[in-house]
Amino acid sequence: MKLSFTFFLALAALASSGRSIAQTGHDGDWWRGLSLTTRQNVVTGFLDGMALGHNLTLMGAGNSSDTDCRTNIAQSYSYVRNRYFRNVTVGDLVSALDQLYSESDNGSIIIGRAVWIAVNRLVGTNPDEIQKLILQSRGVGY
Repeated sequence: MKLSFTFFLALAALASSGRSIAQTGHDGDWWRGLSLTTRQNVVTGFLDGMALGHNLTLMGAGNSSDTDCRTNIAQSYSYVRNRYFRNVTVGDLVSALDQLYSESDNGSIIIGRAVWIAVNRLVGTNPDEIQKLILQSRGVGY
């Protein structure tokens, strides 16, 4: 029940920004304007959204032996989740996003790309690879 309420709050926070989720604008400037509670709710909603996206992908992955790729999708999702997100808490991710967005040149990075950069920092990805991700992500919309 608490998780559902938190997810609802995250969605409400996104909706109250006055922009569609599919539009640009959820970047560092937007992030820095949020309260700590709202940043925590956004990250919680983002993580919940990963699971929803995974489930939606599986629903459309085919159902005959010729087209069924659900096993590959499930294995890929499990690998990425375990490799990058297993030991990452909401607080860790909020702090990593705060750090990323505190660098003024990163204000244009949209939240989805920023989460990927932040989680890579948290798991110890090579700093050169992280810098490449940052440079590729600046100014890129959805």
